[in-house]
Amino acid sequence: MHLSRLDKTKLKTRLLLLMDAVNLHLNDEPDVDKFLDETTLFDEWEAVLSEEEYPIFIMAVLNNIRRESILNSIVSSILEERIVEDSSFENSKPKLAQNRSHVGEHPFN
Repeated sequence: MHLSRLDKTKLKTRLLLLMDAVNLHLNDEPDVDKFLDETTLFDEWEAVLSEEEYPIFIMAVLNNIRRESILNSIVSSILEERIVEDSSFENSKPKLAQNRSHVGEHPFN
């Protein structure tokens, strides 16, 4: 399931699983630059995180920082982005023309 549709608990679980996977990989191959160049693990996260939050996310994952405040900040950022996207979708719906009576109106109104 796409990250933008997960609830807070599932997002946090996915984030912790990602941290586990990255930590295991970096224990075997500690070259962070090579890992960042070759991995696609962060792609779906980059798509749902704000530009401001993404570097925090990367640093937290690479350093396996599991502080509750950091995890909550990342998850909240995704949830807030979803709210913004949903509200912009609602605002982008075409407005239906209202029926109105033309009886008795001036032709240039």
